Amino acid sequence: MDTLQTSLLRGTLSAELSENERRFKALFKYPVNSDAQFRRTELSGHSLCAIYLEGMADDKKISEFVLRACAEGPDVPASIDARYLIENVLEIAQCECEDRVEAIVDAIVAGKTALLIDGCGEAVLLETRGYPARQVNRTTNESVVIGAQEGFVESLRTNMTLLRRYIPSRRLITETITVGKRVSSAAVLVYLDGVADERVIEEARGRLKRIDAPAVQGLGAIQQLIEDNPWSLVPQLMQTERPDRAASCLLEGQVVILADNSPCALAAPVTLFHQLHASDDSFSRWQYGTFLRLIRIAGMFISVFLPGLYIALTDYHMHLLPMSLLGSIAEARSNVPFPILVEILIMEFSFYLINEAGTRIPQQIGSALGIVGALILGQAAVSASIISPILIIIVAITGLGNYAIPDYSFGIGLVICRLFVIASGALLGLYGVCLAASCLLVSLCGQRSLGYPYLAPVAPKRSHNPDLLLRLPIWTQCDPMYLARKGTWMRAGRKVRP
Repeated sequence: MDTLQTSLLRGTLSAELSENERRFKALFKYPVNSDAQFRRTELSGHSLCAIYLEGMADDKKISEFVLRACAEGPDVPASIDARYLIENVLEIAQCECEDRVEAIVDAIVAGKTALLIDGCGEAVLLETRGYPARQVNRTTNESVVIGAQEGFVESLRTNMTLLRRYIPSRRLITETITVGKRVSSAAVLVYLDGVADERVIEEARGRLKRIDAPAVQGLGAIQQLIEDNPWSLVPQLMQTERPDRAASCLLEGQVVILADNSPCALAAPVTLFHQLHASDDSFSRWQYGTFLRLIRIAGMFISVFLPGLYIALTDYHMHLLPMSLLGSIAEARSNVPFPILVEILIMEFSFYLINEAGTRIPQQIGSALGIVGALILGQAAVSASIISPILIIIVAITGLGNYAIPDYSFGIGLVICRLFVIASGALLGLYGVCLAASCLLVSLCGQRSLGYPYLAPVAPKRSHNPDLLLRLPIWTQCDPMYLARKGTWMRAGRKVRP
């Protein structure tokens, strides 16, 4: 059966309409496949057949601008072809000629209509996509207080339009690349011509074209298939559901990847510092943006190192703690039967079990579950002398620090890093924590994103926009990031200050 399907896909159309119609009916398993529609019509004695998938194509467009246009069309010559129909009969702006059977099938599956003509070896592909799509709405994971509120949706065309609204420039280039060897889907490489480095564009384009998977389910799969190091705990591409943030990346010389059915975008190359930036930083005054960014950086270090430091100090380096604090810790743990390591692992597991359950259950009871888990279970554990009160404070502060990270994927990577630091602190104390920190730093120094260093422009040092760790005044940010093409037209001639 697969051999028969492959042979039917090969080659080009015949000039006989009935033969072409039989071929496409066999490919779409008609009439078993009830979504496949074959509509016959006439144009001044010429037989035509419109092929489309119900639900993917807009029936009103087909009826009004294709079938009725052909039925009420003008008198035509004795011999017509696809180009003649496009120029004189059809009332849909986006049309193209195609004679390859496989390309026609892919277009029909994507929601287009193929119009076959008796006596012509070419078909007209009509842009009639009209499947239901979610309206542009607020973002779910990247909420902001100040700034734009709209986010990407599952429609690729809508997402491309959103980007063009933020960057209304003829230099904004969108390249459509088909990914998936068996079940194909569309991905779009977006960049700003003259700003993005040609090496970045070529690398991103090459990786997308080299994807050899039979099917690619959205941007999550694309990210895993094109990233530099699949074993890394930190993401090497930044995923965002905000068009304003994606537009900001384009203006800095990065490329953005969009995919059909994915309500987000991938930006690359990225650095560690991109993961700590939030969209509303640039909408706030520079003092506020800098303060909030420092809070996030502190939250990142607290999330990774606080539990490990606690277990190292209480187990190995008690002499470094004030006597009053050490007495409080000892008194709180006097009735707890478990060692500190077991306590921390129990609390970490419980914290993220409650978090995951609150995410998966229906929204109406998600907040109630969080309250029950945090208050009732925590209080019961303390009353039963299973967990010490100070450890609940440690784990709560750690969780808050992790939630301060704007990027969801990066936050999950930090959780795994924290477990590594906890194990190191439990084995070797502060020496283990320092060794774990060194290992994490060396790992980050070795990471790359589309071939660019993950810690640049700090390590290795590069010239860069002052919007890095601190968000300095807007008039100092006249040049793009170091990722941008040298001599770009976005580079300012001089810095302007009020």
